[in-house]
Amino acid sequence: MRKIISVNEVDYEKVEWGLTKTLIGPQNIGSKKLKVNITEYLPGHVHKLHSHPNQEEVIYILSGKGITETEEDKREIEPGSVVFIPAGVKHATWNLSRSESLKAIIIKAPPEVS
Repeated sequence: MRKIISVNEVDYEKVEWGLTKTLIGPQNIGSKKLKVNITEYLPGHVHKLHSHPNQEEVIYILSGKGITETEEDKREIEPGSVVFIPAGVKHATWNLSRSESLKAIIIKAPPEVS
């Protein structure tokens, strides 16, 4: 059955680097194949190097500017940037601004917690 979620119906959860909310996932609509979040990396914060051994991840930047980092390199990201991270690759997301949040849609598949 189709389900429609309004972004404003879902509350943000505090995380170390900012705020995140799950729009689509196993816990709220029973998704078995993917998870979709909106995340705000607060000014000056970083989601430190980490990996998801069994998940692919896509980060689509909505607003703000920052850096995406892997063990291979660092690249600037801005609105319209789409970052693909294969399963098991260590990565970090940096918000270098001191005044503006870096806002992104995060898609993970499968939706498992890792």
